[in-house]
Amino acid sequence: MFVNDPILLSKKLITFQSITPEDDGSLEYVRSQLKDSKFACNLFTKNGVKNLFARWVPEKTYDKTIAFNGHIDVVPAGDPKEWKYGAFSGEIKSGRIFGRGAVDMKSAVAAFMCAASEAVLEYDLNCSIVIMLTSDEEGRAEFGTKAILDWVKKNKEKINDCIVGEPTSSYKLGDTIKIGRRGSLNGTVYCKGKQGHVAYPKKAINPVEKIIEFLSELKSLQLDNGTKFFEPSSINISSVETDNPSSNVIPGECKAKFNVRYNDNYKASDLKKLIKDISKKFNNSSKSKIKLEYRESGESFITKPGHLSTIMSESIKKITKLTPKLSTGGGTSDARFLQKFYPVIEFGLVGDTMHQVNENTKTKDIVMLKNIYKEFIKNYDQQRLSQ
Repeated sequence: MFVNDPILLSKKLITFQSITPEDDGSLEYVRSQLKDSKFACNLFTKNGVKNLFARWVPEKTYDKTIAFNGHIDVVPAGDPKEWKYGAFSGEIKSGRIFGRGAVDMKSAVAAFMCAASEAVLEYDLNCSIVIMLTSDEEGRAEFGTKAILDWVKKNKEKINDCIVGEPTSSYKLGDTIKIGRRGSLNGTVYCKGKQGHVAYPKKAINPVEKIIEFLSELKSLQLDNGTKFFEPSSINISSVETDNPSSNVIPGECKAKFNVRYNDNYKASDLKKLIKDISKKFNNSSKSKIKLEYRESGESFITKPGHLSTIMSESIKKITKLTPKLSTGGGTSDARFLQKFYPVIEFGLVGDTMHQVNENTKTKDIVMLKNIYKEFIKNYDQQRLSQ
């Protein structure tokens, strides 16, 4: 029988130790719940990663499909001794629920599951509802939502619009909707120098100092001043490593990692060319040599304000009395894959404790989130029919 209580359902989902890319049986449980609400469910595996596609259809002909996308996987809990309550306990204390995934994003999954279950019973809907879940969002994200989208295409499933339940709210539930995301380019810099004794630095070429010079040049770049919907692009250094166990040896090699978060002024290829030109100039003027490798997490994208953000804003205002800000800030999400096929926005809980020890959220926010999603389904159904 469907657990039509978003708090209890959140608690149950948190108890699954679904650390990326494992689902720990959580998706099988979700499937059993959705089947009780008359969803046709397809649970499939890609390279060991489990994914779920579920669809509810009205008895009459439907004209549009709204999809909810989310992930059931979580980041590792860290040191269990630092948790006030068990990381997978779902403990409820003083109006808050604790556990890994309470914010990111099992409670949102519970909220849109319950919203959909209530909506199909209470409203005479003319739209279909799809729920897409993966256990591969917090990692490399190669075999999760991307695999679902491949499955959707292969099986000719029709979807018109999509909501991702990521924790987008900043301070209060309902204050922020994500209508896009910045692009993310990860870079690794390798610097080849010449090993030597620290007492004779002139006989060596210190790759640590050289790589810092290169990184300083990168960091000094002012890429832009931002655009209409995006903050300024930025370059951030995340590590400098040598694997050098000795304090009296200048190492022969060094590597560093950096990340570029960029707006719609750039594509990843533009940034690679810019950095390549800097590295070429550096190599021509330095005794050390720089080599670069890249991993692209996703290009920037925007779903310009329109029917999706308007309907969600109206639904949020109805439940919370707040008028949400439309934002493109924050990290990457699976919306970067979905946006290639459908208009997509993101809305969910306050993200203040996500990925932290003692991750938690207000139970009343979970209930309100369910009510917002339910109001959204009703309004989406009505507006799409009137167009």
